[in-house]
Amino acid sequence: MQAFKQICVCEYYFIKLLKIIKMKKNILIAVVISSTLLWGCKDDETAPKKSGSSSSIEIKEINMGLYAKLTATWCGPCGAWGWDLNEEISESTKNNAISASIYGSASSKMSNETAIQFANDFGVKGWPSFTFNGENRTEYSESGGIFPTTTKSNIENASSDFASSAVQMGVGGNISIEGNTLKLDWAAKAFKDQTGSFKIGAYILEDNVIEEQAGKTGNVAHHHVLRDKMTTDFYGDDFEGGLSAETTTNLSSLTYSLDESWNKDNIEVIGIIWKMNSSGGYDFVNAARLN
Repeated sequence: MQAFKQICVCEYYFIKLLKIIKMKKNILIAVVISSTLLWGCKDDETAPKKSGSSSSIEIKEINMGLYAKLTATWCGPCGAWGWDLNEEISESTKNNAISASIYGSASSKMSNETAIQFANDFGVKGWPSFTFNGENRTEYSESGGIFPTTTKSNIENASSDFASSAVQMGVGGNISIEGNTLKLDWAAKAFKDQTGSFKIGAYILEDNVIEEQAGKTGNVAHHHVLRDKMTTDFYGDDFEGGLSAETTTNLSSLTYSLDESWNKDNIEVIGIIWKMNSSGGYDFVNAARLN
């Protein structure tokens, strides 16, 4: 309204001045002064501009799954055949999924509350277990063993199917680290009309963590270790944004004080969208690397 009033005032004085100039028949002065006033009457550059998106953060219209190995540092098989199987799955699904190592046993090194919660919710039946998008995809034998080849195929097939399905929602963000403070600016977008209740969580991973592992000799590099969540709830903040297709919503910025023992150069942050199911739990919707 303020910009509209300014335009109206400019037009009033412009017309009045033209009358005065016309009486004096000075065409040159009319052109110069008229041009000046018209320039001053253009739209107010400080007025809000409407656009189709409320955020400049890039949100890609792709499905990115979550492949997670549920593991423990005291677990011999986790460092033996489970270590090799994890590397094979991580490599074969790297274009369609984010890899995470979740140390979900309370007695394991690198364990934390978020890892324990996810291990339980993802359906751990022993260590190691191999999951995709929050579901245990490990192929078990009747005797309690694991079929590695079938387990790998289960996750690869699920990853391929998810990548080729319609993208429902997406998340994107930018991180910065000053001292030991990690800051995340992020946003979410609905690509299809949505219904239901959603949460969006941000999680900190650290790559190349040097630590012991049963089944290995000496300390070894552990990859994409889940360190903690950035939000209060395990599954993130309630999403109160638009659920109509092509609606982008800025999320509240998050900060986190990093542990001084973590290597800041190896910190990774991922965003995950979850949807509440009929049982009161949360189903995986989509994920993204935030950087």
